[in-house]
Amino acid sequence: MTPSPITTLIFDVDDTLYDVGTGFTAHRNQAAPKLMVEKYKFPSEEEAQKVKTEYFSRYHAIAKALKVAQEEGKFPEDAPEVKTEDIATFWAENLDYSLLGQPKTELHEQLSKCNCTLVAFSNGPRKYVKKALEKMGLFDLFGEERLYAVDDVMPHCKPEKEAFQKIFNNIGNPKPETCVMIEDSMKNVRRAKELGMKTVLIRGSTENGRILKDDKPNGEDPAVDCSMATIEEFFPMLPGLLDANPVFDPPVVGDK
Repeated sequence: MTPSPITTLIFDVDDTLYDVGTGFTAHRNQAAPKLMVEKYKFPSEEEAQKVKTEYFSRYHAIAKALKVAQEEGKFPEDAPEVKTEDIATFWAENLDYSLLGQPKTELHEQLSKCNCTLVAFSNGPRKYVKKALEKMGLFDLFGEERLYAVDDVMPHCKPEKEAFQKIFNNIGNPKPETCVMIEDSMKNVRRAKELGMKTVLIRGSTENGRILKDDKPNGEDPAVDCSMATIEEFFPMLPGLLDANPVFDPPVVGDK
């Protein structure tokens, strides 16, 4: 691959900026049925989990998954309307963020030296995503203006084209070929490649704790330009992104 000029790095958050092996995603997944019982009047966490699993596998965004499930009559009749801010508040107040580990000081230092526009784009609700980024010590790199959560793109979400287009519109419509999407989801990687972006796949150090087994990372997929186990390998594998004029020049190896 010829080195390509890059202007913009777009980072997914969950299982990308932290490793799936932390167990945090599995922990968050277990909290969703509890929310559905406490807030949305499901009779049991088992019943809630069935609905959550069915719809989350379709949409990869808990807010959209629950909204559509309610619209399709899968919620108790007396349940209040699903609101993204309610989900965000529940996650912000009830999850164990210590699972994320220590602040990512080295990654922060490297990203702060990068001359690219940095964007965080998550299918999670904003209040939750902001807190996760704060716990990792990375929020200030994005700020409110370059953090995009499902709240900002509903009724769409990744991997829908409309969700990506809204981000492009808000950040000045950079040419897709000058953008790099950093993701753990194959659906989102394939969409980013389809839109003309460069792609980096974060495979994870383990498959333990991964929620969507049918979307597990595949470094050999043709939509993947570069793959690595964890985000800590990002700049060691892509040092050209730290050049004064950043370029994308991934190593040519068997497992990209």
